[in-house]
Amino acid sequence: MRFTLKGDEIAADTEGKNEGRGFYLCPDEKCIDSAVKRKAFNRACRRNVDADSIEKAIKIALDTKGGNECQ
Repeated sequence: MRFTLKGDEIAADTEGKNEGRGFYLCPDEKCIDSAVKRKAFNRACRRNVDADSIEKAIKIALDTKGGNECQ
């Protein structure tokens, strides 16, 4: 799953066309939990990101991918 930073919020880049530097996360539940616990989104964006923004982006990305297995 690819994510980008839009303003102060994380955005799921479901089509791989969002502008800006992107970062990737495996769609596996363990990977997601680990990234949230380790504050990987904050490090990737080089700023503090609202937890609600992260949850919303992850949900959108998972709903679009239609599954949650590493590929």
